[in-house]
This record gives sequence, C-alpha cells and structure tokens, in this order.
Amino acid sequence: MKADLALALHFHQPVGNFDSVIERACDNCYIPFLETVRKYPSIKMNFHFTGCLFEWVEQNRPEVIELVRKMVKKNQVEIISGGFYEPILPVIPEKDRIKQIKLLNDYIFKKFSFKPQGAWIAERVWEPFLPSTLEDSGIKYVILDDTHFLYSGVPKDKTYGYYTTEDNAKHLAVFPSDKVLRYNMPFHLPEETINYMKNIASGNASPLFVYGDDGEKFGEWPGTHKWVFQEKWLENFLDAIMQNAEWLNTVKLSEVLENRAPEGRVYLSAVSYEEMCEWALPADTQVWMESVKSDIKFLGKQDFYKPFIRGGFWRNFLSKYPESNHMHKKMIYVSRKLEKVYDNKNSKSFLEQAEKELFRGQCNCAYWHGVFGGLYLFKLRSAVYEHLIKSEVLIDKASLEKKDFLNAEILDFNGDGFDEIIVENRKMAAYFSPAEGGILKELDSKEVWCNLINSLSRKKEAYHKKILESANQDAVGSENEPKTIHDAGRKFEENAAMHLNYDKCGRYSLVDHFFSPGVNIDAFSDEKYEETGNFLSAEYDFAIKKNADKVLVVLKRNGRVSGDEVSLIKEINVFKNKSECLIKYVITNKSGNAVNSIFAPEFNLTMPLADSDRYFFTVKGHKPPFSFKEKIIQNEAVQITAGDTESKLSFDLSFSEKCGLWVFPLKTVSQSEKAYELNYQSSVILPRIALELNPSEKKEFTFVLKISA
Repeated sequence: MKADLALALHFHQPVGNFDSVIERACDNCYIPFLETVRKYPSIKMNFHFTGCLFEWVEQNRPEVIELVRKMVKKNQVEIISGGFYEPILPVIPEKDRIKQIKLLNDYIFKKFSFKPQGAWIAERVWEPFLPSTLEDSGIKYVILDDTHFLYSGVPKDKTYGYYTTEDNAKHLAVFPSDKVLRYNMPFHLPEETINYMKNIASGNASPLFVYGDDGEKFGEWPGTHKWVFQEKWLENFLDAIMQNAEWLNTVKLSEVLENRAPEGRVYLSAVSYEEMCEWALPADTQVWMESVKSDIKFLGKQDFYKPFIRGGFWRNFLSKYPESNHMHKKMIYVSRKLEKVYDNKNSKSFLEQAEKELFRGQCNCAYWHGVFGGLYLFKLRSAVYEHLIKSEVLIDKASLEKKDFLNAEILDFNGDGFDEIIVENRKMAAYFSPAEGGILKELDSKEVWCNLINSLSRKKEAYHKKILESANQDAVGSENEPKTIHDAGRKFEENAAMHLNYDKCGRYSLVDHFFSPGVNIDAFSDEKYEETGNFLSAEYDFAIKKNADKVLVVLKRNGRVSGDEVSLIKEINVFKNKSECLIKYVITNKSGNAVNSIFAPEFNLTMPLADSDRYFFTVKGHKPPFSFKEKIIQNEAVQITAGDTESKLSFDLSFSEKCGLWVFPLKTVSQSEKAYELNYQSSVILPRIALELNPSEKKEFTFVLKISA
C-alpha cells in the first residue's frame, strides 16, 4: 500500500486586523497559493478558513471564495470547520462553542455545498472534555500536533496514523500533525520533506503523514513570499509529490476515516503546541525552562527527554496577563447577559446581532501573546471590547427598548475571590475593583463601543533578555532559505532597550500614588521612584448607594504615607443619563505628625484608534494643542481634554483646584514575527496635588471625567 499525505492548511486573520494587512496576505499568500495548487488537480488538500476571514474576503477579495469553490467542486479540496470567529474553544461557554461551530458548518454548506466533518482547533488548545462539544456540533475529526500525543505517552513511531478519543462516550478521531513536516515546509528544500517521508515509509507499511499548519507560512511570514512563489518552492514541492506518486498519495481527511482503521484509543492531556505551552509560563520560569532545554541539548538527549518536558497550560495566560483575564471575564459576563434574555422572541433580530457581536469578541488572538503581537496590539484588544460592548448595547435594546436605566451590581466579576462593582446606564459602564486599590478598571462608552481604559502594563518578558544582549540581529534567515518565525532574528526598534521598565501595578484609573516632591516625570514614567504610600493594589472597603438618578460608589482605606496613618476616601457618582463620573477625594491625616507628600491619582485613558494623529490634548489656558505622542508638564492645570479632529469622541478631565499635571504615552516593548517593537498602550494622565496636612487635618478635592460622543 502507498503512504498517505494529508495536507491541511489553516488560513486566519484576527477580528479587527488592519485591512491593509489582510489585503497583503491575500495578494502575497492566499491568492497565489490557491492559484498554484489549482494547477495540480490530482493533489488533494484540506483547507480551514476561519469565519472572520471568510467574511472579509467575501466583501473584499471574492476571488478567494471562488477559487476554493472550484477546487471543492472538483473534489480536490475538503473544507474543515471550527469555531466561526476562531475562539479558544475550552475557555468560552459550552453553548457558544456549539453555536460557533454550527455557524461555520452552515456557512461552509451554503457557500461550497459541502458538509464539513472536521474542525480546526484554534492554536491546538486541547482539553479532554472537547469530544463532547465536537460530537454535539456534528464534528467527526480534529487535527492536533504530534506533540499532544507524545505528552500522552504515544511514541513518535506510532504517530503515523490516527486515533480515537472520547468524553462520556462521545467519540472523535484525532490526527497527529507531524512536527518535522511543519518545520520543514516551506523552510527547507522540497526533497528534504520527500526524503523524510520516504525514509519513514520504507520501514512502515502505509504510514499516514498529516501536515496541519498555518497557510500564512506560504507567502505572508517574513521572507517566504519570494521563496515560495518567485523561487518556486511551492511548484517544486507539488512537482515532487507528483514524481513520487508511485508510493505517496495525497488524501482528504474524510477519506482517511473511510479507508483506514484507527491505531487505537488515546486520551490527550490539556496542552497546546510546544511553543504555546512555553509562552504561557511566567517570564522567569520561561527563561529557566530555556536553560534546562539548553542543558539537555548539550547532553544530546533532547529527543529522549522531550515527552516529559513541557511548559504551561493555555489558561495560565489569564494569570500571566491580568488584562487578558479581565477581557476574558468581560466576554463571559456578556455571554451570560445574553443568555438571560435570549428567549425574548419580540427582540429576536437584536439578540441574533448581539450573539454575532459576542462571538466576534471571542476571537482568540487578543487574549494571549507569543511570537505574534497578540495581546500587546492595541488594535486587537480594541476590537474585542468594541464587539463585546456592541453586544451589550443590543442586549439593552432588546430587553429595555428605549428606556433609560441605571444599574449597580456587586459580583466576583473576574474570579479572584473578591467582589467588583459594575455600574452602567444606557450611555456608559464603569467597572471598579475595591480589592486591587479601589481602581476603575474599565470605562465603556456605549455610544462609540469603546473601553477608554484599554491599557496593558509593562511586564517582563523572557525575550527581553535578548534585547538587552543584542540590538543588531538580522530580520530573517539566510538568503537561500527563510527561517520559521520561531528561529528567525528580529529587527530592533530604536531605543527599545531603554524602554524596558516594569510597572508596579496595572495601568488603570483612580490608581492612588503618594511620592516625595522631588520625583520628576521621567522618574515616575520609568518606574524609578519610591512609592511612599501603601495604597497601590491594596484592598479598599466599599459601599454603594443608589437612588433613581445616581449611584454612589464609596471606596475607603486606612493606610500609611511615610509611616504616618492616613485615611483616603473616594466617592464616585455615576448618573442615570450621563456619560460622566464625578469623583470626590477626602484625605485625612490620622497621625500625630504632619504629612507632607505629593498625592497623584493616576488615570490611564485611551481613544479608539490609540495614538492616531487625529487625536490631540488641550490643556485649558494653554495653546497650542499637544500630540498624544509627547510628554506634557503643566504646573497649574484645571482641565485636560482629549480631542478628535473627526469629532467622534472626546473626554474631559477637570479638577476642582489648580494642580500639577503630567501626561505621557505608555509604551510596551513586545515581539512580533518581524521585530522587537514599541507599542502604545494608553495615555497616562497624572494630576499632582501637594499635601501639607497637620494632625487631624483633611483635604478635599474633586475630579469630573466626562465622555462626549
């Protein structure tokens, strides 16, 4: 019998990605790949396009759909389903998993007259209960990495076939994707891949080789377009398959299920691909693991030990990055909101739209970070919040029609064992966390679907060590063969190493700082100063009071400033039909000594398009306006306004008395597939009030934060 080769290509672009990026991927990768493969009708393939990419190409590059349709019609290509908007399936609610998969099943059947049997597992994040979800969604098989099987005790030489698994007697076929093929294609000459398979086939009767990986490797990854198309790697590879047809046969995965028996039953542990497991580790642990792997490699035993060495678990991204956890819990919160009203038949159209927006907000790319920008990319996080807030607005319309409302809710929103407070009306929503410093973590404008506190703090990453060690590496591999994005060097954005500062706490709003008068803006922005109070990230007592027109949130802590006891109370008023917060601070010296300090409540605020040139700051009494990209230092300020040349959104922060004011852009250093780069995260706005309090003396002042859309 012949060896079988199942080629499965996964094509995806994140929800919210720039049109220009997707256009480039179409022109450099998708269209030339499909046009080339179509010339070889006897070579069968399996394609997975995410629903979000299907939606985009249908509107902007319909020729992609037409090319795929022709290949499906000629029985050359099998279409694989999955979650429509490419969610990490285990971390979205069960009902959403099934609906997302069925949504893509239906789309595929409608567009291609094909009923899919397989599903692509986003980022191959597997958890053992998934067979139940997948069978309930009409799915018969999935593709995972051979690494999943190695971690579960299956030796490498037993991965040239497929297995069955189950959950509560709900069955699924699981195909192991060969890592050697994934790392060879297209980064090595075609004959190396052919020789690898030929060598395995010589000692194994009719092996099954499965290649399942990103389609973007064939033209969109750095250095690959020239190699794959101009230097004809793809044509040469397809020609090589044809030339070896006497022993190598290409197959669709549904054909494998029909013609081959499984190798046996396997139960796979909760893992993803090897690199993802490493990225999920805390930075210091990741560096430690790299050192262990290096030691084992030096001993020449990496293959011997590999099945027993693995990194973390995908869900650890939610502890590694609190901002990801907050975004994830927002998604869960909206899903539960929708579930409560979904049976309202009078508002079916609104609720169907709300569900679609929720699903868009479940796209995985903004929830984690590895070799791609992911969570660090403001644009992707903004898209998640935009769609989740849109979903909430539609839920409001469905359940309340045009009525004004004002709600206050106390719940453990983020699953940390402490209660949060959510206050919302038709125009805005505010999320407070008493246990994390009495902070304002999220501030939503429902009128423009934007979270104005969409920031990411500066954190240590394992790859920062490379930035410190060198700032002059090549962007891609050798001239002859490109490297994978895991192996390629990256360009360094100028002065990236100078920005490796790590934040003491999350970058939210109402973050209460105390420091000495000698601290300047550079020391503060670089985190090279001493905090003299113990209020950051500390637990505050809280209470809420509500009447028909407003909700009052009271946050209180007795702490210390330079060793002296100080009481801090902040009262936040949210009104029924306004997009504003009235914030009152009362600071009282409870000690027998005089307290002299700078008090600075930090605000991190953003606009929908980050630091776009269309945005500007104005400080009342000062002309001209400031760019979002520059530092602002004012000694006497009473108001700062963020403006928009297109007049779609602005916000004002005004003070009850003149105070010092610092403003600066917060930038993180992160890696992408091409570079180590600086990414804007938010604008830090820091009013500074000089405190000179005698024993028992108190100081009161107010801020008004107003959103205009």
